[in-house]
Amino acid sequence: MEYVGNCLCATKDDLVGKVITERYLKYLVDNKQVKIVVRGCRGRLAQYSVDSLPKKYREECYRRFDIPPMPRVKSRLEELISPYPEAVKYYHAYRLPDGRCLPQERIAQYTAEAQILEAISQYWMTHTSVRGKGGARPVSKGTFYGWMVDQMETISTTEYPHKLPQSADNLKRKHARYKKEGLDSLVHKGYNNRNASKLEQSEQEAYLLMLLAHQNQLTNRQVAKLYNDVALNRGWESLTTSAVAKIAKKHDLLLEAGRMGATKFRANARVAIRRSKPSRSMSYWVLDGWEAELYYQQTAERKGKNNTRYDCRLVVVVVLDASCSYPIGYAIGDRESKALITQALMAAVHHTEELFGARLAPRQLQMDNYDIKELMPLYASMAGKVTPAQAKNARAKIVEPYFSYLNTQYCKLQPNWAGYGVVSAQGKNPNTDALNILKHDTPTKEEVIRQIHLMIAEERAKKQAEYLELYDGDLTGIELSREVYLENFGLRQDRMIGQSVYGLTPTIYGQTRYYECLDLGWRQQRHQKWQVCYDPSELSSVLAISEDGQYKYLLTEKHVQPMALEDQTAQDAQELKKVRDFESEVESWIQGRYEAIRPVALEVAEDSPIAQKLLQHTALPFKGGKGKKVAKPTTPEEAPKEVANFTPAREVMILDNKGRYKDHRYDRKLEREGQPGTTEEAPQRRRSILERV
Repeated sequence: MEYVGNCLCATKDDLVGKVITERYLKYLVDNKQVKIVVRGCRGRLAQYSVDSLPKKYREECYRRFDIPPMPRVKSRLEELISPYPEAVKYYHAYRLPDGRCLPQERIAQYTAEAQILEAISQYWMTHTSVRGKGGARPVSKGTFYGWMVDQMETISTTEYPHKLPQSADNLKRKHARYKKEGLDSLVHKGYNNRNASKLEQSEQEAYLLMLLAHQNQLTNRQVAKLYNDVALNRGWESLTTSAVAKIAKKHDLLLEAGRMGATKFRANARVAIRRSKPSRSMSYWVLDGWEAELYYQQTAERKGKNNTRYDCRLVVVVVLDASCSYPIGYAIGDRESKALITQALMAAVHHTEELFGARLAPRQLQMDNYDIKELMPLYASMAGKVTPAQAKNARAKIVEPYFSYLNTQYCKLQPNWAGYGVVSAQGKNPNTDALNILKHDTPTKEEVIRQIHLMIAEERAKKQAEYLELYDGDLTGIELSREVYLENFGLRQDRMIGQSVYGLTPTIYGQTRYYECLDLGWRQQRHQKWQVCYDPSELSSVLAISEDGQYKYLLTEKHVQPMALEDQTAQDAQELKKVRDFESEVESWIQGRYEAIRPVALEVAEDSPIAQKLLQHTALPFKGGKGKKVAKPTTPEEAPKEVANFTPAREVMILDNKGRYKDHRYDRKLEREGQPGTTEEAPQRRRSILERV
C-alpha cells in the first residue's frame, strides 16, 4: 500500500485474499463504486483508492496494515466556516405560532446552514476582491455556485448537519433569500402555518368543539358518533374516540367552561386567590479547566481489598475576567464536565451580584472547544458574543498562563505539590523518592478543596479593588434575565406537576409554595405537566418548562390576600385587580371563541337532527340562558299611531303637589279622544288652605 498524492492506494495483490474476494472487487469496480487511481498496464499494477472501499473493508485495510487514517483535507469553503452564536441564540429563542420551541435537530440544522451561507458570502467577497485587484472580472454566479456545491460535498454532515440544496441554481436562490430575509428564511414554512391540525379554524373544528363543550357532557364515544354522522355526508375524514379525546385534552380550558358552566369553571379552573387568616397584631471572560497541581489520597475497595492512591488530582474550571485577570468564578470537581462548567459560570454570576448588586453576564465569552456542541446554547445565552479559542493553541487563552501563575505562586508552596507535569524538564519536579516516603502525609480530598478555596480567596483579595475601579456601571446588554438564569443554573425538580386553581404548587424543601402567571397562553396549557426550575436563594419566582420542553413560562409567587378588610392595603387591592382583570380577559376570550364557532356549528348540524337539536339548546358559559333576544328597532313610520300618541311629552305633564311632573290618567284619556289635555305650560298647582288665607 502507498500514497498517490493524498490518496491511500492498494493493489489487487494487497486486497484479494486478505481483505476482499476477487469477485466482489471486480463487481465494485464494474459498478464504479471503487475508484481506480492508477490504471494497470504492462509492467504496472492498478492502484485502487482504499477510502472508496465499503466501510468494513476500508477499516480492515487500516487495521491489517496498521496505517493511521489520513487527516481529512478541508476545502476552502469549510475553512471559512466559523461559529455563529447569534444564530444559535436566535433559533433557541424562536417560537412557533402555537408557542412551541424548535426541535433540537432543527436548531442544529439551521445553525449549520447559516454558518455555511455566511462562509459562502465571505468566499464571494474575497473572490471579487482578489479578482478586482488583479484587473480581472469575477466568475459568473453560475460557475461560483457550482464551486460551492462541489466544496459542500466534502463538508462533514456530522459536524455541520445541513440540508442545503445540491444544485447550483437552487443554492443560488437559497443564498439570495438568506441575504434578503436573514435567519428567519431558513425556518421551514411548514412550521409557521397551522395545517398540522386537520381541524384548526375549520367547520370541523367548530362542530366538534361545540359538541365537546355541550352542557350535557357527552362522552368521547358519543361525540365521535355524532361527528362521524356528519362527516360521512360532508366527505370529512372520520375521527376515532381516542382522537376526540386528544382534541378535547388540547382544548381543555375552552371546553371546561362549557361543560361545567361559569360557576364551576370559576371555582375549579380560574385563578384562585390565596388568603391568610385575619391578624390583628406584623462586562471579556475566559473559561477553561485546570488540573490543579496538588495531590490528594483516596482509598477505594478493589477485589475485596482497600486500595489507596496518593496521586489523585482535582479539576478546577476557572472563569477569568481579562481586564485584570480576576477570577470571577470557579468550580471544583473530579473531572471537567458540562455540569462543572455550568457550576463555574453560575458561581461567576453569583459573584457579580455580590460585587455589583445585580446578576451580570459578560459582553464576550471565550472558551475552548470542550463539548462545544452541547454547551453552545449555554454560552450563547450568557454572552452577546461567543468566541471559541483556536484548538490546541494555549496562547489563544490568557487563562493558560494564569494557571501556570497559580501553580508557581501557590501550589509550589504546598507539601503535596505535584510539579509542572510529566513533560517538564528534569529537575523541576518534586523528588519522587521523597514523595514515596511522605505519601502517607498526603492530604485528603476535602483538605485539597480547602487549599484551592484559600488560593482563590487570596487572589480575589489582591485584585478586587482594581477590578471594582475598572467597572463603569454600564449594564447595557449584560444584565442576566431571570428566565435565562433559572433555565441554565436553577435547580430542577424531578417530579412533573400539573396546574391547579392555585397555579403551580411545587413542594420545595418540604414546603408547598404557590406560583402563578397571568398569561393566557399559560392557562391554555392546563393539560401539560411541568418541571419547576428554581433558585434556592430566591424563591419569589420559578421557571416552568413543559414535559416536551416546548413551552416555558416564568411564574411569580402568588400574593397572599387578607380576608379581613381592615388588614387589606393598597397593594392588596392592586394585586386583586390584576387577577380580576386577567380573569375577565380569559372569560372574554372563551366567550369570543364560542360566539365565533356557534353559528358555524349550527349550520353544519343541519345534517344531523340530533346534533341540531342539541346545539340549538346550547347555553353560552358566560351568558344567562341562550342570550337575550334583541328586538329589531322600529322606525317612527312603522310605529302604531296609538302608541306614538300614547307617550306624552314631558312639557305637557302636570306638576304634582311636590313640584314633580306627573302623567295623569285623565290627561292621557283626553289625548286619546283628541282633546287638549293640558297647556304647554304646566299649570299652577292649587294653593293650600294656609296659602289662600
